[in-house]
Amino acid sequence: MLKQLLVVAAGGALGSSLRYLNFRLFHWVFERPVPLATYTVNVLGCLLMGMAYAWLVDRAMGNENLRLFIMMGFLGALTTWSSFSLETGLMVEHGQMGKAAIYALATILSCFVAFFVGIELAE
Repeated sequence: MLKQLLVVAAGGALGSSLRYLNFRLFHWVFERPVPLATYTVNVLGCLLMGMAYAWLVDRAMGNENLRLFIMMGFLGALTTWSSFSLETGLMVEHGQMGKAAIYALATILSCFVAFFVGIELAE
């Protein structure tokens, strides 16, 4: 169990680091925090999750450590639904109901579509 925990932790360190770099990039480009950074990692993470799921089921079924590293660690830390919830909640708090609704709907739909596109790309 300790080995699996370390595998997940290593993947998580990589995924959360990439999420942070993505946030910094968007902050640098737009000169302020924007929900687009969170949206991007969530959609990309769902696309990669679909691809990883399809690939690992077909090709690497016996490699539990690889599955844990990629799916649980890296992609689990890369995507950030807690930040998505915070950003949406702040929009609602600031009376931006339409913007919050569009952002929430676009994120949810895009992530589901990206997941299934990822499966198709991997197969």
